[in-house]
Amino acid sequence: MSDLRKGSFLMGRVIAGFFYLIMGLNHFGAWEALSGYAADKGVPFPSLAVGLSGALLVMGGVSLALGLRPLLGVLCIVMALLPITLVMHNFWAIDDATARQVELTSFLKNGGLIGSALIFLALREPWPMSLDEWLDTWRFRQRLRHARESS
Repeated sequence: MSDLRKGSFLMGRVIAGFFYLIMGLNHFGAWEALSGYAADKGVPFPSLAVGLSGALLVMGGVSLALGLRPLLGVLCIVMALLPITLVMHNFWAIDDATARQVELTSFLKNGGLIGSALIFLALREPWPMSLDEWLDTWRFRQRLRHARESS
């Protein structure tokens, strides 16, 4: 991979990771409002659901931004967004045209976010310029040094 592509990938992944991180932190900053919204949608244990989805988005965002176990990060993001999208943004069940349009927009946005997260699964790990890549290099050097000391 060329340096330009590595740099572009790093910037894109950090931006995407930061987006998911901020979305997750917002769950905690707007806890009461989001819990009330979830309760209105019939979500059982709405405060717990808001906290769990927020934590999953934070973990997924950090994972993508750092390139640390990105498979788990993508899994966290999808596990958070899929139920949110299907339960909270069920536009098909809303009669009011304006409210339906708002929920349709959120449904489509979340679908795009899920898709963008899944694209990361196509990349071979460790990602270039990632914490996983650095850790793999560090571990290799440690094993090499240990092998030299043992001989």
